Amino acid sequence: MGKLFAIIGAIAYYLCYPFLLIMIILGPIMEFPVLLEIYRLETPRAGMTISVMSFLGILLFLSYKYPRLGWLYRKFPVLVPLLQMFFLTLAGIEFAIFFANLWADKLLYSKEVAILLSVLSVLIVRIYLSYWYRKYPISYKVHKL
Repeated sequence: MGKLFAIIGAIAYYLCYPFLLIMIILGPIMEFPVLLEIYRLETPRAGMTISVMSFLGILLFLSYKYPRLGWLYRKFPVLVPLLQMFFLTLAGIEFAIFFANLWADKLLYSKEVAILLSVLSVLIVRIYLSYWYRKYPISYKVHKL
């Protein structure tokens, strides 16, 4: 019975995996214009929700955790750092959209503070990625797999 659940789970995962790749790789490209539109129109806009981000994160975690699901990473090892970078960048942009929506919807702070918080959220993610990949270079991660 456990094998049956494993097979059904793997099939469901592989059906969702193209969605994962498209959303993580194209996500920052799709969400950045939403952030700019919030500031241009001064109205709140919907970005990716927390549930979608959580779903993508769980799928990404499962593909790293279980070797049966991560066969694509053994074939193309550069996908591991690529998806990590794009996912964290997407998370930073989503925080920026959150801060911009707080300004546009609730007027909790001024537009300048909202822009500062948005820039800081993206900047903190980029600094973290720079630190992480300086400490653990991509070439080390690719050859370690």
